[in-house]
Amino acid sequence: MLKELSHNGKRQLTLILSGALIVRILFAFILSVELRSDSMVYDELAKSIAFNGKYSFEGKTTALLIAGYPLFLSAIYKFAGTEQIFVKLIQALIDTATCFIFFLVLRKFFTEKYSLTGLLIFAFFPSNVLYSQTILTEPLFGFFAMALFFILLLENAYRFSFLTGLIWGIAIFIRSSFAPSVILYPVFLFIKRKKLFGGFKTNRWRKAVQFSALFLVGVLLILSPWLIRNKIEFNSFTLATQGGFTFWSGSNPNATGTWYHKIEESDPLFSEEDEVKRDREFYRRGFEYAIANPHRFVLTGFKKLAYLFSSERMILLYFTNDQGKSKTSTEVYKSLNPIYIAIVNLPYFAIMIGGLWGLLIFNRRNFFLIAFICSWMITIFFFVALSRYHYVLIPFFTIGFINLLMNFKTATKNLNPLKYTIGIAGSLFLFGTWSSEFYLMYT
Repeated sequence: MLKELSHNGKRQLTLILSGALIVRILFAFILSVELRSDSMVYDELAKSIAFNGKYSFEGKTTALLIAGYPLFLSAIYKFAGTEQIFVKLIQALIDTATCFIFFLVLRKFFTEKYSLTGLLIFAFFPSNVLYSQTILTEPLFGFFAMALFFILLLENAYRFSFLTGLIWGIAIFIRSSFAPSVILYPVFLFIKRKKLFGGFKTNRWRKAVQFSALFLVGVLLILSPWLIRNKIEFNSFTLATQGGFTFWSGSNPNATGTWYHKIEESDPLFSEEDEVKRDREFYRRGFEYAIANPHRFVLTGFKKLAYLFSSERMILLYFTNDQGKSKTSTEVYKSLNPIYIAIVNLPYFAIMIGGLWGLLIFNRRNFFLIAFICSWMITIFFFVALSRYHYVLIPFFTIGFINLLMNFKTATKNLNPLKYTIGIAGSLFLFGTWSSEFYLMYT
């Protein structure tokens, strides 16, 4: 694929990737912030692994969060030290590698010129650069998610079903909320079996089953040690015991769609020390509420999607001083320099709106492109949303944005009434979300 690049294209690719790495390294030394929330938990879990040989939080063995990212951090802490700078520098390399894989993905869709344009946007996308400087799962997950997407775009990708399963398993091991997407691969094989597999009808079905099984073996090979560990420790084959309270937090009478003030103080079940018992009870409550109040559950689900696609507030707040409970996150966000807010948010707004229309005019190689977006939105619809979670979607909307740029003059020819309706409704939803957010913030 790289051999097909022109001499000038190779030079531009090298310059973009080198620039992306340099910017991330510079930011690693410039940006500094105290750990908080999820970052603090990952940090403590990693230190427990590195220096005590246990996966524990606040002195207690836990399965609260899946172990992939803490294990990654623990390796850095063990061999390089616990200062954030070491994590940032390694993640700068990883994130630059993600940019390179993203370029290979772009070449599956676009010409050299537009692939380099897409890479330039993605490599210097403000929030992407900032997330590489965090103690969060985003940079590591993004690398494996992009590697996975690239493999799925290869010709006859089913030949790599086992490898695909391994990488998919690693991605889940870093971010358990990615687990529901595992169904997409078998679905793809069965839907596309006529195109993928030759022979008689029964032979196509048999191959779809075989490659699906091979894929699932790969996934389970990665996850089984963790699942067995949790069965031994907690008598449950659980990926993470946070699922229940994230489901309940987004599916209860007071749910707003995201984490709300004093949510943990509002329910004594949050203090239950038996993680599995707590997890199951929260799931039970959440399902009972959803069944008894389907209209409210659905309405809250759309609120979650609004939070999912809200502005890049979380990545900006990450680099502010911890205000404790003296100020709300909205008050802190409002106090930021408007120039910083604009620099980070305007590119995001453009990519999401342009990407939406660009995705709608796609007419090839788009199963996993669309499926991953829909799968992630459905997952968020059921659990709880944060603006940080749309990081997963940025590469796909960037692909859509480049597709719109490349086909701008003929875009309307690929839009039927249904796609027009989706595009207009989606655009209004996004504009409405952002307008409401900033209106409420400044009034």
